[in-house]
Amino acid sequence: MVWRLVRPLIMRMSQTPHHRRVVIPRPRWDAADPMAALSPLQRRILLLRVARGRSAEEVATELSMSPMAVRVVQHRALEVLRAHLAGEAGQPTPG
Repeated sequence: MVWRLVRPLIMRMSQTPHHRRVVIPRPRWDAADPMAALSPLQRRILLLRVARGRSAEEVATELSMSPMAVRVVQHRALEVLRAHLAGEAGQPTPG
């Protein structure tokens, strides 16, 4: 019981078939990674639109969104990345 109160939030417990508990660290984004500044939806949309080359309409259908909403989320995600990268370089963001 006490272990549950003090264990780090980034860890979860899993029970094996032999009734032994194993600590499994949860995946987390590295703070130095610019993608860590994005929400999961923003990351997903950028992955689909930029890395996989899908159209806004295709992504919208897959995520049950309108194509315009996909474009807006993508635009805001790129603004966040731009600001994050400019902050690392010590440069002011344009705009």
